[in-house]
Amino acid sequence: TGYQKFYAAADWWLKTESVRFDGNLTYTLPWAMKDVSLFRPSPFTGDVSVEYNWSRRIYVGADCEFALARKGKVVDLLNSGSVLDARVPGYADLGVYAEIAANSFLSFWLRGGNLLNMTVQRNLLYAEKGVSFTAGICLNL
Repeated sequence: TGYQKFYAAADWWLKTESVRFDGNLTYTLPWAMKDVSLFRPSPFTGDVSVEYNWSRRIYVGADCEFALARKGKVVDLLNSGSVLDARVPGYADLGVYAEIAANSFLSFWLRGGNLLNMTVQRNLLYAEKGVSFTAGICLNL
């Protein structure tokens, strides 16, 4: 459905020889939604990360993607089609990672995600649950 929205956003990026700090914050205020049985976008979302590198050989960092709760309405088809208030909870997806460069062409990395063990719903009706871990090899060609 169509709607109007106002938003304000801030992005930043700071990089020194050994530290990188970046992120973004967005405030969204929608109005004039034509269909009442929809969820509004989250009013406040963001993504923040910080990374430290030691001699461009060992990298460690943390990041957090977050959103406040989304409010909306749903139609109850079982009880005469009445419209009910509904809410998708907010979340914070905290992650940490480390990378070790063996040489200028090869590095190994590990990442842990959703360390707060929250239910993350970036998209409606798809919930990511539980802590996750990934590992990988990076080839720089």
